Amino acid sequence: MKEQFTNQLMLRDIITSIIKDCYWDCNVTEKDIQDISESDNFRLKQKLFFRIMYNSTDRLKALQIFKQEDLNKLFNSFSPSPGYKEKFIIKHVLVLRNILLNEKNKVEGLQWKRR
Repeated sequence: MKEQFTNQLMLRDIITSIIKDCYWDCNVTEKDIQDISESDNFRLKQKLFFRIMYNSTDRLKALQIFKQEDLNKLFNSFSPSPGYKEKFIIKHVLVLRNILLNEKNKVEGLQWKRR
């Protein structure tokens, strides 16, 4: 019971930070974000995912509201907007894929240098 309560508090904290970072210009509630993340509507999930990728200050924490299989689909369907911090976003996508999906992508600029 205590673990479930802790998980609910953590989820509420994550959703609150998503609203603050990504939906500061909209009137969105915690329930709206939770409903989107749990829904079957992939397009709504993509919109939320895009907002997190471009606006969140803690992407790793924010993306944890999605299920593992949804994350895989969302990462596969994501293509950054050309010209808008494209290299920066691509690097972050690769790092997040490595952490969240246990992949082994090489990230340019984050590799050990050979002597």
